[in-house]
Amino acid sequence: MAAPRILIVEDEGIEALDIQRRLTSLGYPTPDIVMSGEDAVKKVEESCPDLVLMDIMLSGAIDGVTAAEQIHTRFDVPVIYLTAYTDDVTLKRARITEPYGYIVKPFKEREVHITIDMALYKYKMERALKDSEKWFSTTLRSIGDAVISVDKNGLITFMNPVAENLIGWRQEEVLNHRLAEVFNILNSQTRQPVDSPVTRAILEGTITGLANHTVLVARDGREIPIDQSAAPIKDDKGNIIGAILVFHDVTEREKAEEALRRSNDELERRVAQRTADLAATNDNLKFEIEQRRWAEHRLRANNNELENARTAKDRFLKTMVHELHMVLDANMGSTSTFMSGLPAALTEAQEKPLGMIRSSAQHLRALIYYLLDLAKIESGNVALSTEPVDLSSIITEVMQSMRPAAEQKGLQFTCNMPEAQVLARTHRRALGQILLNLTDNAVKFTERGQVHLDLVQRNEYGRSTTEISVVDTGIGIRKKDQEAIFKGFEPEGIMLPRTGLGLHLSQKLAELIGAELSLRSVYGKGSTFTLTLKPPFMGDLSLLSLGAEKKN
Repeated sequence: MAAPRILIVEDEGIEALDIQRRLTSLGYPTPDIVMSGEDAVKKVEESCPDLVLMDIMLSGAIDGVTAAEQIHTRFDVPVIYLTAYTDDVTLKRARITEPYGYIVKPFKEREVHITIDMALYKYKMERALKDSEKWFSTTLRSIGDAVISVDKNGLITFMNPVAENLIGWRQEEVLNHRLAEVFNILNSQTRQPVDSPVTRAILEGTITGLANHTVLVARDGREIPIDQSAAPIKDDKGNIIGAILVFHDVTEREKAEEALRRSNDELERRVAQRTADLAATNDNLKFEIEQRRWAEHRLRANNNELENARTAKDRFLKTMVHELHMVLDANMGSTSTFMSGLPAALTEAQEKPLGMIRSSAQHLRALIYYLLDLAKIESGNVALSTEPVDLSSIITEVMQSMRPAAEQKGLQFTCNMPEAQVLARTHRRALGQILLNLTDNAVKFTERGQVHLDLVQRNEYGRSTTEISVVDTGIGIRKKDQEAIFKGFEPEGIMLPRTGLGLHLSQKLAELIGAELSLRSVYGKGSTFTLTLKPPFMGDLSLLSLGAEKKN
């Protein structure tokens, strides 16, 4: 550590040089010497020494006391007075300047050395204390809580800006005033004054707080909800030398607590209402469960009745078909026997009724087959096996089957198919039945013009489809009747048989093989029935089902 630099202020030149010599012999750097108070102030401002040895009785405009006061106030440099004798008035003035020691002339080197060391140590300690107080004051001024400190008598010694804003007083206005004069608190519920916790902190030496519902009455009359506590301030020996009060505005917290209370009340109300609603809902649910049980019981009973009715219907249908077969076979046998006894060449009068008999028998046989197919499909008791089918071969078979009827009516009977083989995995019998029904209808209800079958493959947006269309120039179908065209037992006489079962059966078969049957028709100009085969139909149809093969 560098040796302290000392300034000597002495108007007697010999004494000044003697003091300089002694200090140098004690190891101090050679001190500067000035001989007046004015020069002393200037020298301190220029060189900022660590210590000033000041003769109290200086000649000139300002004496040593005045010079020391300016040096202490302006530059905070410690001063030691040199004196031989002084009057009481001068000593009193000197004490006010807070000197760090006195050296009485004549003096010994040891006395000078001890006095200088003590003065520098005292100055160092005071400087550290001031720095600590400054740091402490800065810290208290920077924190978010309001802080007020008092001495042991309850007089205010410090107040930070937060406290100033809350109570409405400035620190300089209330220093050394009693805390109770500016810090007024009361209970917000009882409206009674509340004792400051600072009093208890000083008397009992413990940290003390206040209950809730405390409000601070500010200088302007505002009431501010606060939370506060006080703690004693003790010296290094444990003696209480004051107290510190910390408080903060809890307005927002109380608003939040009030909002929370309202929210809780609303929640409790809703829970109670919801509980009541749930109780009512539970009662309704119990009633609905009982109603559902009763409905399920009735449904099971109805299902049983329906199943019994379906079984009875199937038995009746089988019996009826069997009886019709017997009657039909008998009639056909009688007709054959009758015709075998006739001459080889029949007259027109004989041929016409016989033709009507054969036509009626064929119509009745087709009706029986339709009824059997519908019964099997609607009962669900069918098992379908699929296989790769050449669509061109099926269309060829239909053409061969229906060509005599078409040519007999003088119709053009044509088809259009790709040269390459078109395969689809489906049920051959079902697909053939659909096309036969559609073609039979077209021939039956086309008096002139043509019937045309068209096989087309399409690939749109990455999806493959195959369309088989039956186009005729027959009577067509009214637009209002087109929605009902595929329903069974319709009264319109536009389907074969006249009961309307042909197209109805075709629609059912199309659904079973995963196809779509559609109609475009203009009344009086003709109709186009299109069967669209699309994925997954072009793949595996092993999950589809259909009735057993129909026996001819």
